[in-house]
Amino acid sequence: MPDESQAPAPLPRDPHDALRLENDVLGVRLWGPAAQPTLSLGKADIWDRRWLGDRQPVVSLQQLRELAMRDELSQVAADPNRTVYDAYNLYDFPCPKPGAQVILGAPFALRGAAQPESAGGIRLTVEGHTKSLRALIWVALARPLVVVELETEGLAAGDFWLRVYRHRDTIVPGGVLNPSLGDRTPPTDFEQLPPPRCWRTNAHWGIIFTFPADPTFPGGFSVAAAALALGANPIIELCEGERGLGTALWAEREGRLSHGVAKRYTPINEATGAASTARFNAPPRSFAVLVTITTTQDAADPTALACQALDDARKLGVEGLRREQSEALRRARREHPARARVQAAVRLAAPSIVRPSLRRPGGYYGDVPLCSVESTKFCFQDSALWHGDFHLNEIRAEPLLTLGQFEELLPYCEMIHTLLPQVRENAREVYDLPGAMYPLVHFPLRCRGIAHTNLTWEQDMGINGLVTKPLWLYYRYTGDRQFLRDLAWPVLRECARFMAAYLTEESDGLLHIVPTVSPEHWGLTRGFERNRDCLSALTLTRYLLTAAASAAEALGQAKAQAAAWRSAARRLAPYPTFAAQAGPVWVDVAAAPPIEYNIPAPLAAVFWGDDVGLDSPPALLELAKRTLDQIRVWGPHAFYLDNCVRPRLGIWRPGATVSAENLLLSYQAIHLFPAVPPQTEIVMEDFAAQGGFRISAVRTREGETRDVRIHSLLGEQCAIANPWPGRRVAVIAGDGNEVALAQGSEMNVSFATHPDQEYELRPT
Repeated sequence: MPDESQAPAPLPRDPHDALRLENDVLGVRLWGPAAQPTLSLGKADIWDRRWLGDRQPVVSLQQLRELAMRDELSQVAADPNRTVYDAYNLYDFPCPKPGAQVILGAPFALRGAAQPESAGGIRLTVEGHTKSLRALIWVALARPLVVVELETEGLAAGDFWLRVYRHRDTIVPGGVLNPSLGDRTPPTDFEQLPPPRCWRTNAHWGIIFTFPADPTFPGGFSVAAAALALGANPIIELCEGERGLGTALWAEREGRLSHGVAKRYTPINEATGAASTARFNAPPRSFAVLVTITTTQDAADPTALACQALDDARKLGVEGLRREQSEALRRARREHPARARVQAAVRLAAPSIVRPSLRRPGGYYGDVPLCSVESTKFCFQDSALWHGDFHLNEIRAEPLLTLGQFEELLPYCEMIHTLLPQVRENAREVYDLPGAMYPLVHFPLRCRGIAHTNLTWEQDMGINGLVTKPLWLYYRYTGDRQFLRDLAWPVLRECARFMAAYLTEESDGLLHIVPTVSPEHWGLTRGFERNRDCLSALTLTRYLLTAAASAAEALGQAKAQAAAWRSAARRLAPYPTFAAQAGPVWVDVAAAPPIEYNIPAPLAAVFWGDDVGLDSPPALLELAKRTLDQIRVWGPHAFYLDNCVRPRLGIWRPGATVSAENLLLSYQAIHLFPAVPPQTEIVMEDFAAQGGFRISAVRTREGETRDVRIHSLLGEQCAIANPWPGRRVAVIAGDGNEVALAQGSEMNVSFATHPDQEYELRPT
């Protein structure tokens, strides 16, 4: 969190710009007008999980082949983004949903300000002429609980109330246009969600809303939001089915403002809702309110569980909750977080806190840290962009791993392993092949087979490589053999089996990938003219087959398969090129010309496949740089070039953001400061590298590298690019002995290491 000395800022009016707090399952946005500071509460498992997949027949690969050869693909795909049985263009669900608003009513207020504080909370100040309300708001790490500590000055009856509110979902069959994906009317073959309802006990107040039965929760799914006061005795009022009970969502301009941001607030503001309001006619000088959200995933009766959770917290009291939070913070602090200072400011750092897991084992929560879409814990609209799904074709784990955030990757790895039965079924049913084939997206659903969303983009045969790469990298960075055996290897094995069977040997003696679709380019084409040997599929398949073979060898399993996979990786078709005026450049699909790319797929061998980098042959590097010089990428995705490609080719672009891979690369030899701003001092501490190494080093304003220290956790062979090209380099062990000496003519310094030993590199 920012330092406490940070000046308070006016309360954000737009919930999109809200200040945020969270634990593992619960998220809070703080925003609103001064008279109604509002907490938008969400939980990671609040989803409309309805899935109408039983209405969409499976389209097999064999059918696609037949349609493509007859030029009749329009039967299943009028165009790449409008395919038959496409969830995006039919229904607004599955989709994450908002939890509830917790509104702090302060009708006396003239101004409101909020300030993050270093212990992980937010300080809120609301002031009138002679009255004030101050609150410290924080989210517990040890339980799904929001604590609001309140201090008042000069408040009288009617000056403060606290409301738990939820609007009725605004997606109506055949009614309001889709709030995120464009001007179209939803179909009429589903039911609107029931309205929320109020409830109260002697001490608790809140709302509950319910989703209909679905394959994941056949008995339906309910969400209860509840509050409890400590040190005050409010009067509780209930109101249902009325408008204007909540804090209106506000935006300077409504509509889809830019890529990834959709603001269509009017339908929600005009909707009816339910509100349970606590009125404090004689507000104490100091008191607190506790808030929680529980769901059917937590208990069959979420309202009863919410009351029990608040009662358990009440027994501890505010002081006890503070002590519990302090202990949780102490336990959750990283001992040696990776961090880097660029000039005097901290620009890159792993979070100092590792949030404890509050998820139920086997729970189908909707957000995973590696996901490319907004965390579902912070959902506050009725329909999320792209349904809030997990895009499996936009995954990169390297930034997390380089900063040592291994625990952030585990939920993803567990999710991918959990999906194995479904993706095996997908391989059999759609492709008639062994092994496993992952889909385009993942929803937190328990349903038959795969939740197909877009028939065209699911034919991107690079998805298996993308999905499995983070699991292999987790092992490469941590050396966790149990993880490799239990989670990574089953996934790698099944995906490699599928891709090896999918490859086709042709008369040139090489293995080809046909059909395959470039990531969001060209689509399915007549006779598969633009569906042959996509560069991204080739490089990711090579990565997958090689990683699976290495995993098998590390575990002493499947020796014959491992050899076959390595052989197949070597025999894959070459990356497709186009004869540009300045020389050949890579393109995304064999026989295709360069276009404006949505994702820079022609450079996938650099940033996805880990096949080309600073240790590659000069001619290959030149080809990569020539492609980079000429490539055109759609504006909202141009960040790929600065964040993913240029650092791996040793190129710094003035004005670019410094990312983890600007400071350290390790997918070939370890490279220190490969692409950093000139005349800038950089201090890098405890960055992680493949092979179980932790790297620290300094780069001076003059461009000199100093204080290079390598801690070896696993005892693997270390290879690092010479930090002082042309000079000899001595490797000094922790006991002061020289263990290796590299000549100045050597590009890399290579030396054996021992587990849990530190080594220093010195120029001589």
